[in-house]
Amino acid sequence: MSMGGAPAGPAGTGKTETTKDLGRALGLQVVVFNCSDQMTYLTMAQIFMGLSQTGSWGCFDEFNRISIEVLSVVSTQVKEVLDAIRELKKNSAKTQFIFQEEEISLRLTVGFFITMNPGYAGRTELPENLKALFRSCAMVVPDIVRICENMLMAEGFATAEDLSKKFMTLYDLAKSLLSKQIHYDWGLRAVKSVLRQAGALKRAPANAEFSEDLLLRRGLKDFNWPKIVVEDRQIFSGLIRDLFPGIAEEEAQLDEDLVKRIRACAKEDGLQAEDGSDFTLKVVQLEEILQVRHSCFIIGNPGCGKTAIWKILARAQTAGGFDTIVENADPKAVTADELFGCMNPKTKEWKDGVLSTIMRDMTKNSGRYKAEQKYKWIILDGDVDPEWIESLNTVMDDNKVLTLVSQERIPLTPEMRLILEVSHLKNATPATVSRGGVLFINDADVGWRPFFDSWLGKYKKSDDAYAENVFTLALSHYISDQFLEDLRTKSHIAPVCDMAQVSSLTCIIDHLYTTLHKVKAQHDLLKRLREENKEDEIKQLYEAFFVFAAMWAYGGSLDEDNKGNFSKSFMSVSKVRFPEGGQCFDYFYDPIEACWRHWEGSVEQMNKDYEGLFNNLVVPTAETTRQRFLLDLHVNARKGILYVGSAGTGKTTII
Repeated sequence: MSMGGAPAGPAGTGKTETTKDLGRALGLQVVVFNCSDQMTYLTMAQIFMGLSQTGSWGCFDEFNRISIEVLSVVSTQVKEVLDAIRELKKNSAKTQFIFQEEEISLRLTVGFFITMNPGYAGRTELPENLKALFRSCAMVVPDIVRICENMLMAEGFATAEDLSKKFMTLYDLAKSLLSKQIHYDWGLRAVKSVLRQAGALKRAPANAEFSEDLLLRRGLKDFNWPKIVVEDRQIFSGLIRDLFPGIAEEEAQLDEDLVKRIRACAKEDGLQAEDGSDFTLKVVQLEEILQVRHSCFIIGNPGCGKTAIWKILARAQTAGGFDTIVENADPKAVTADELFGCMNPKTKEWKDGVLSTIMRDMTKNSGRYKAEQKYKWIILDGDVDPEWIESLNTVMDDNKVLTLVSQERIPLTPEMRLILEVSHLKNATPATVSRGGVLFINDADVGWRPFFDSWLGKYKKSDDAYAENVFTLALSHYISDQFLEDLRTKSHIAPVCDMAQVSSLTCIIDHLYTTLHKVKAQHDLLKRLREENKEDEIKQLYEAFFVFAAMWAYGGSLDEDNKGNFSKSFMSVSKVRFPEGGQCFDYFYDPIEACWRHWEGSVEQMNKDYEGLFNNLVVPTAETTRQRFLLDLHVNARKGILYVGSAGTGKTTII
């Protein structure tokens, strides 16, 4: 057994677990190391020295992530240990050997095992002299039906044999019939998680009267539903109905106490979480995933509510007496060395990284982390790529330990959770995807309307019934589903999402509304209109505000070819009539005159007494005037703005 081995196979086939199980059967300690490109020949030498002196097995996960230069030296180091074992067997009196110019003791039980996923990004091909030192071992396809049957039996299911066949039939059909989404995983790790959830349902006293078919069906639906995209939901529901005939479709069983706390916390933050809302359901689904998986991906397009979901859940759990503390980090804002820590190549001093510091403090309950805190979450908000996420493989799988280049091993304690908030998993490897639970938020699950409703709530509180009514009716008139669909087919100067457009809409309206109440002339006009009960004129004023905001929020990002068509269609549906000629973008609404005015009329006079450099002289135009108006508006509202244009169009000068 001292010869070691190199089990190879796809993600989730049990390479590391097989090695650990073999070591356990022989009564040997197996130490798992998550290899990375930060490892040097010196750090590898330290590991080999420690394993040789203790007689433990070393399992090097993702071994081919180590750089080729280091692997060349590693082959020499491994050969030195194997030669020493051979020598020691011939001469039992000898217990020492020379390793890297140091004399150390050797125990014959030492062994080296390497596990790899071939062909992924950031992987290197092993040198031939290194391959020869390890016995290759191909992993067989696991008999998941048998594994499923045994686990169901262990969880207390009497009809485990029949249920295991139904279980795997569903997963086999789902794999072939559903769309090929990157975040779908129907492998062994996903099976284990569902079985754990089904076991928890089986043992719950409230479910004692329910049949085992119903409980497994509920477990399969509740665990897989959060990651199913809208297009696949009907197919998946049909598969479950066919495999479990005669069992009536039922709604998800939600924790009523948790739902009440979620609604209360959402209401405090001004969010929409009424009865049966998809937002509340997504928060509950995240809580259920975190009960069975210690790492979870929250996936969805920008603006779909990913951050709001975990924030509300954290607050709801704290409100229920389960103190939850959250640490947020962006892994793409720093290098891999700054994220996990690195060794100074000259001084050999270890410098801690962001993630290693957070995990160590959480594990040791130091700083702001306390032992009485029930949940400790690490939120990684940034794009996933193999360069940094692969270093978390041992954290996300059943090893639950972060292995650093400094040989430190930081465990993931039972109260700790790793949540990755991403827009997609295009760059993630199957090894990463299979290690975490998935909460997929479709664009239609939460959408932008709750954001608009929350924003509209301000006008309800201000008792401005005109503004609330006009903005509500204007939304349905101008921003219809057909309007948004047509807009998506048009070419934009930069990628945009629905939430960004609605955010701009509300920002511009807020500015115009605030100006109306702060500028004396406009405020006096509004006051006079109210005193004279001129409702139609007040409504037209607010309607014009909405039209102006909508044309810039939805049309401002269109390229020149599409702006003309957008302007024509928008001017034709506007209830506040535009002047003849030009585009809608050429006008702004003047509340005093109660009409649209051309930007030309607001252009400031050029400073004729300017004595500076000619290059710095700016001649105001209608274009620069409206651009500055929109920029100032967003800056005053403390809203970010993406200012796009070709080189030399005056972006920097206007700013």
